[in-house]
Amino acid sequence: MTKRLISMLLAVFMVAALSIPFVSAATNANLDTTQKVSITLNCNKAGYDFEVYRIADLVTTSNPYSVKYDVKVNNAAVKTAVANGNFAEADRGKILDALDKDSGLGGATVVGDFEVDEDGSTKTFNNLAQGIYYVRTINFPAGVKSVTNSCFALPYYTSDNGWTYSLDAINLAAKVAEDEPEIEKEITNSTKNDVHYTDVSLGDTVNFEITTSVLGAVSEIPEHDFKLNSYVISDLMSKGLTLDQNSFVVSLADEDYDVISTIAPENYTVNITAAEGQDTTFTVSLKKTYLQAADFYDAAYVLTDFSAVLNKYATTEVVGNPNEAVKLTYTNKNDVEGEVEGNKVFVYTYQLEVHKFDEAGTKLQGAEFALYTTEANAKNEENAIATGISDANGIVEFKNSNNEVMRVASGKYFVKELQAPEGFNKYTDVIPVEINVTYSHTFANGTYIQNAPEHGTASVDVKNSKTVLPQTGGQGNVIAYSIAITLAAAGGIIFFVARKKKKNSADKAA
Repeated sequence: MTKRLISMLLAVFMVAALSIPFVSAATNANLDTTQKVSITLNCNKAGYDFEVYRIADLVTTSNPYSVKYDVKVNNAAVKTAVANGNFAEADRGKILDALDKDSGLGGATVVGDFEVDEDGSTKTFNNLAQGIYYVRTINFPAGVKSVTNSCFALPYYTSDNGWTYSLDAINLAAKVAEDEPEIEKEITNSTKNDVHYTDVSLGDTVNFEITTSVLGAVSEIPEHDFKLNSYVISDLMSKGLTLDQNSFVVSLADEDYDVISTIAPENYTVNITAAEGQDTTFTVSLKKTYLQAADFYDAAYVLTDFSAVLNKYATTEVVGNPNEAVKLTYTNKNDVEGEVEGNKVFVYTYQLEVHKFDEAGTKLQGAEFALYTTEANAKNEENAIATGISDANGIVEFKNSNNEVMRVASGKYFVKELQAPEGFNKYTDVIPVEINVTYSHTFANGTYIQNAPEHGTASVDVKNSKTVLPQTGGQGNVIAYSIAITLAAAGGIIFFVARKKKKNSADKAA
């Protein structure tokens, strides 16, 4: 077969193919007004409650592809938008906006309710009359910032399928936007280059900051607002930390955590429960009147700054002194509550002891020591941070000027003996002692500490030698011996001077 013949046959085939009349795939060209319609709704996000309304009944015309509606809802804007049977794409936004603003929806027929928690993630509404339907979100989680409701006509006509009486499942979860709340607590003046832990001494101040997300949203249309009714930050501080009740500063920050503005104290309340030697709890609550202002929703974060002081109840164990159980609790305009918990941060501290012995290893009581932060201070015996006297077990427990057992940060310190026990020589050298601690940036086994002294206490042994002075014969003999030694020394000096004078006189005579 020649190429020319093949080309002619292909041309004939194409002409024949083009001459075949187009047959529409539509099999339901004529509207069946007796057939019921059905709606299937999907939502895989818990905490939502939807209500389904019929706002208009369908009325056919002589043209099977054209319909008009009898609007039942008492809403003038909706009636106008659906006039003359219009339900075009351009009108749907107007209709939906008018329905969203109509809180009562007077005249509409309630078809049913879809509660995601109880009904599961899918629900179908069957045996419904033909018309226009509206699905409204009536309840939602507290963190929602926008909801797009749905409005549609059933049945609807397409050239491919003709009249369709059941709606493909509507994914309602795609029509809502939720905030994913964040909460993070940090130590802002950490001595260890890590915002999750620090180590400090008794009386030192530790600064904290809690960062929480701004939730909800405002709209130019009040009905579309998702303002909050409450916003509460709570915290639990261990008994080893004394909260500075006047240190709170609450601010709004942008997405880069830069402060936009400081929230005035009259716009929030601080409630504190504190007692000597017990854990402290507190809450910072933004007032509802403040949460109704648009400024709050323009920000990305709330920064809550406060400080605490390490006190005498602080533990030196590896568990540290946590600032824990931080939590953000909030409610939306429907008073639905949301909650998110944050992280813990830890403050560590340590202790120094001196163990006092004699040369035979016997524990010595009554030796006085001082603790210093620099060698120079120890040599000069000035600016001591704590002092202590050895007990019956030879242990020196350092205490500050308030008679509190001294807690110190890790690092190097210096010890000096100020007074030896009776009958012993004072140890005159400066004694360096170091608290060596290794940290990990990973929290493991309940702590950030990798290595530290047992129970967080470092110790140093100091031995005293006995005083070398004759003790026989009592105190009187000691005095007599001292006088005799003094007189002998004086006699020697007189003899030396007299001899020198005699020699000088002889030299002159010669």
